[in-house]
Amino acid sequence: MNSHHPRRRALLLGGLGLPFASLTPLLAGAQVAWPNRSITLIAPNAPGGPADTLARAVANGMSKILNVPVVVENKPGASGKIGIQALLRAPRDGYTLAVTSETALSALPVFDKNVGYQSPADFEPLSLAVRTPAVWCVHPSVPANNLRELVAYAKANPGKLNYASFGNNSSSHLASENFFRIVDVQLTHIPFKSETEGLNGLLSGQVQVMMLSGASKPHIAAKKIRGLATTSTSRWGFLPDIVTAREAGIPELANYSYEPWLGFSAAAGIPKEIRDRLNSALRQSMDSPAVKTMLSGFGYRIIASSSSEMGEAIQHDLTSYRVLARSGRVTPE
Repeated sequence: MNSHHPRRRALLLGGLGLPFASLTPLLAGAQVAWPNRSITLIAPNAPGGPADTLARAVANGMSKILNVPVVVENKPGASGKIGIQALLRAPRDGYTLAVTSETALSALPVFDKNVGYQSPADFEPLSLAVRTPAVWCVHPSVPANNLRELVAYAKANPGKLNYASFGNNSSSHLASENFFRIVDVQLTHIPFKSETEGLNGLLSGQVQVMMLSGASKPHIAAKKIRGLATTSTSRWGFLPDIVTAREAGIPELANYSYEPWLGFSAAAGIPKEIRDRLNSALRQSMDSPAVKTMLSGFGYRIIASSSSEMGEAIQHDLTSYRVLARSGRVTPE
């Protein structure tokens, strides 16, 4: 009898201990490939913010690479915690990921007693996306034309200078205090609700010092504020004429840098194969000329890393923030 006859095929399968009927769901399951429906990309801030800009720049490319829609969902609030907690509540099947920041994964677990998650244990790092250097700026009334002069003036006048941040325990507050810890100076902290409000405070002279993003560029060019040094490891292409803090001639800053990152993460527990495919799609999207042009226009330095490199960055920054917490300059709340 021909082995292709239906009854003969069923007997053969039965002889292997696999009844033909029991194979049906297995065969059907083998056909279900990932992804076969839309993917949600959570941006844990309002439309127009850095995480939202990054998410929308990358989602379009990912949609084409994975051949399914990648839908950006804004979940702003609580320094990114609302978006992060939404990520951790979602099924761990590779259909939900989020833009995550140094603040969310490295700073909040140290300084926010009610953060509600553990880092890095609760996350599957996918890829670093961008790093964003900052620039130390002063109001023109400050008698300092470079970082050495600012540090010397601050040491001679402890507490006399005010500095702005985006709010208590914000990334700018923590980074500023960490810098002041390294150079051993005391400035008075004035928290604002946003970088824009803090910048306005600096322009008006309400505060004298602030670490700013690329938003400072036109004001530096107009000489309304003075850019003293960038926090990048090497000259920042966005502000190429301004020296780095490493170049300031201050021994304690010889290896200093502060380039906070944004990246992409899933919740811990997604299959490794899906993690690797997400990493590949993210990196391909960030490597496209359109995305590179858009992100570099904001002063971002594009990274597009491996999953393990992102994991190392999270651990490095956790260690740094724990040192700051032990110094007593910033109190967890």
